[in-house]
Amino acid sequence: MFSKLKEIASGAAKSVGGQFAKASSAIADLAASLATRAAAAADLGRILDIIEMVPGVKFERPEIDAAYLDTLLAAVQMGELTLAIHYRKETEASVVRLHPLPAAAANELTVSDRFLAKVLINGDDDKPAIQMLINSEHLANNYRHVTADTLINALAFPIENVKGGFIIARSFRAIARPIAGWLLGIIFDQGEKLHRRLRGDRDDDEAQSPSPAEEERAEAEPAPVASDDGHIPSPEPKPNDPQPGPQ
Repeated sequence: MFSKLKEIASGAAKSVGGQFAKASSAIADLAASLATRAAAAADLGRILDIIEMVPGVKFERPEIDAAYLDTLLAAVQMGELTLAIHYRKETEASVVRLHPLPAAAANELTVSDRFLAKVLINGDDDKPAIQMLINSEHLANNYRHVTADTLINALAFPIENVKGGFIIARSFRAIARPIAGWLLGIIFDQGEKLHRRLRGDRDDDEAQSPSPAEEERAEAEPAPVASDDGHIPSPEPKPNDPQPGPQ
């Protein structure tokens, strides 16, 4: 992987000019950097910046409402650019243009408390430069449906959708792969933690609540009635109850 990134860095810097020159140069710089180290959160910001360098690139601007948020697994937000990952019947991901959405606003829109935020890079004035908005219940149940290829395709689509974008698409996908792998690790880590927490809450609820069979038996058994002298008789032994031994 590292040697391939070095080749891409050298090739991207030499072979592309014209309208893609700026993006190609940035791809070469990032490829050279990734050839010597593991991907990190800052690289996600750099690759989103590269996408915006491509002339003619366009992003959808979806309407943010409860229906949109209900299917959201996670959204990585950097300024107005967001990598949104949804799960409906299958996983979908796309880079869209949105105003950053705090977890409190997402909870208000969905009348819930299931959204939370994870800061990936701190910015100025205690505001996150890059953060991940997480739909905790949905991610806990469906995080394993997310793949690195889904993330790579989402990052590459805006460039490949531009006329001539194929010129830099191959080198762009190569730098997107280690970054997508890093992001997938974050998603799985958060998903597993939330899954364990959700499972623990369910186990606690089950331990505190009587089973339906116990409830039915309690309802079927008549309460003991006191005799005239106030004595309450002992309940009749059940067939499976242990019998007292000889005194």
